[in-house]
Amino acid sequence: MSIVELISTDEFQNFIKSNDFCVIHFYAPWALQSIQMNILFEQMRKLNNYKNIIFANIIAEWLPEVSIKYNINAVPTILVFKNENFVFRIDGFNPKMFQEQINKQLMKSEYFIDRLKNLINKAPCILFIKGSRKTPCCGFSRAIINLLDQYKTDYETFNILEDDEIREGLKKYSNWPTYPQLYIKGELIGGLDIVKELCESGDLISILPKKIE
Repeated sequence: MSIVELISTDEFQNFIKSNDFCVIHFYAPWALQSIQMNILFEQMRKLNNYKNIIFANIIAEWLPEVSIKYNINAVPTILVFKNENFVFRIDGFNPKMFQEQINKQLMKSEYFIDRLKNLINKAPCILFIKGSRKTPCCGFSRAIINLLDQYKTDYETFNILEDDEIREGLKKYSNWPTYPQLYIKGELIGGLDIVKELCESGDLISILPKKIE
């Protein structure tokens, strides 16, 4: 969806009713920083991570009643709503802060939690690592892959280096701050140390799904 240009109070009110995050940029067409924010929004809306965000522009001086209501004293100013509820605002040109804040909100959203649940239940056994099964990018990932392969485990991997949203969000969701992370039947088993302990105790082999020969 392209960036919407809101030109009336009614359009503004209807826009913020969306179930998606509504990012509204109060701007002036002559202001360089406003133009730069619009370029950022154009880039963001094309990314899959931000598909649950809709973007709109308002020329601040064209809708004085809205600008006064929300204390828009300078441009650019960004307001974010969801289901008509105000979420946060960014005053002035601060693209880094905006992205940090919107990413935090996305990680709390039902859409993101559902995405995590779908991922950890994608296969009976799934391993979140740095790199791929064939080319792990750290020693811990390589070691846990060797353990699972030793038991002829039927498992899939997910490369957390290719998705910053999942990499940061899964750590919070699982309350496990490091990678790799091993899940079996949607439940977190742990990282390399836990898997090693289960291997040494003999408990690992009983819970791992095996490849069909």
